[in-house]
Amino acid sequence: MNTDPGSRDGFLLDSNIQSTYHLERRVCEARKHPNNPVLPLGDLHEWDATQARPWESPTVIWDDDDRVFKSWYSGSDVSTDRWWATGYATSPDGLTWEKPTLGLHSYRGSTKNNIVVMGYGPVIKDMAEPDPERRYKMIKRGPTPREVAQRLGARATYSPDGIHWTEGPRIRIPEWGNRTPDCGVLLRDEQDPDASRRYKLVWQAKDTIDRIDKSDGRSKMLAYGPDIEHFRHAEHNPLITPATGFEYEDHHVMLSPYGGAWFMAYEYGWYVPSGSGNFGMYCADVRLAVSADGERFHRIDAEQPVIPRGKNDAWDAGLLVISDKPAIKDGTIHLFYGGNGEEWTSWPGENMLDAYPYGSTGSVRASRLGLATLREDGLTCLQTPDREVPGYAITTPIERTTTNSTLTLNVGSVRHTRNWVEAEILDAEHDTPIPGFSREDCTDMCTDGWRQPVRWRGGSLADLQDPRFRIRFWIYGAARLYAFGFDDV
Repeated sequence: MNTDPGSRDGFLLDSNIQSTYHLERRVCEARKHPNNPVLPLGDLHEWDATQARPWESPTVIWDDDDRVFKSWYSGSDVSTDRWWATGYATSPDGLTWEKPTLGLHSYRGSTKNNIVVMGYGPVIKDMAEPDPERRYKMIKRGPTPREVAQRLGARATYSPDGIHWTEGPRIRIPEWGNRTPDCGVLLRDEQDPDASRRYKLVWQAKDTIDRIDKSDGRSKMLAYGPDIEHFRHAEHNPLITPATGFEYEDHHVMLSPYGGAWFMAYEYGWYVPSGSGNFGMYCADVRLAVSADGERFHRIDAEQPVIPRGKNDAWDAGLLVISDKPAIKDGTIHLFYGGNGEEWTSWPGENMLDAYPYGSTGSVRASRLGLATLREDGLTCLQTPDREVPGYAITTPIERTTTNSTLTLNVGSVRHTRNWVEAEILDAEHDTPIPGFSREDCTDMCTDGWRQPVRWRGGSLADLQDPRFRIRFWIYGAARLYAFGFDDV
């Protein structure tokens, strides 16, 4: 790590931390919005009267050019048929959504709806695409029923505006064999140095698991390519599998590059032997895994959900699914998710009893869109285990590459004289504070905020003489340190 402006560490990885004392890295729980669910279901006569959620179509983005959130969501009506289409909605704040009347596709003889695709799949807005007709990209499957979707396969699909779509060629990956799996994430990854891996696709497979009551579970596989028509199987697969954890299913995932690392918010699913279904009621929350290379992920703080299930009888008390990418706006990470109640008893398909009269629990139960938020860099934090007795972390050596930057911190849960953070500059080779830059010389960081500059009596980083140094962060009481980095003076 160096002192160039923009260099930053949000503790997704621990590669910049040399040692700690009475300190732990924790996954932070996102705050569910009190107005959840945020996207209304359609009226009884409309196409999305029962389900309007980020599932088969899982994408919500913040469009900085148009200054709105955009959602491509899957919906289904009041019927027992197992079908979905993709609807389009926009919102200025992620809470109040508009479903525009687009007149593109007929539902029950009327085009007065917001359907943009008779089918489903993940979407990206590709600002680096030179062809404006291909600004938006989608991996489309369907239309349903699934027999039709399997026959048609997955197709590269393009749009100039995210509304009017044109199908391209079918996507074929040898590892798919004769079937087309569920495709849950589409990503343009500018952080990957290999241009032949610029576009990434996450798809679903089954893996053997060692459980007394179930022998296999859903896992996630990765493919990448130079465009969305020529994917190849990733070198390291699976991306995540329940075979290496305690969950039974890794169903939906959110995948994103972030601050030099990659994070995956994944659906952590299990079964409760409640007497419903072959294995019991399916339950799921959302947890966190991280990677240094975008392929090899490991779970961190695996018992702590990023988004927990709702309380008893809440709209999201049963199982959660996560949208495929985060929407970051004005210093806040927006995590949109699908919430499903405890009435979702016998999902997934292999859990259905023979006597079940419908195609799936997912054909007849309500499913909604919710919002949970984190502060930017707030996926993880450093804190003391008891949030009382002080602790510290020491960084690896940092190269002083410029004199025109300042150390900034993202701190929270602070209170004057009780919970605060201090930073001291150490000699690169020893644990000795540099005179004028000790913790006693540091102004207490006791104001909640993002990118707050650190100040010492000894001056600024420009006054340091050595080309390398380390930092010791002291954390007192219940304070949390979310990130540190360097910004322009």
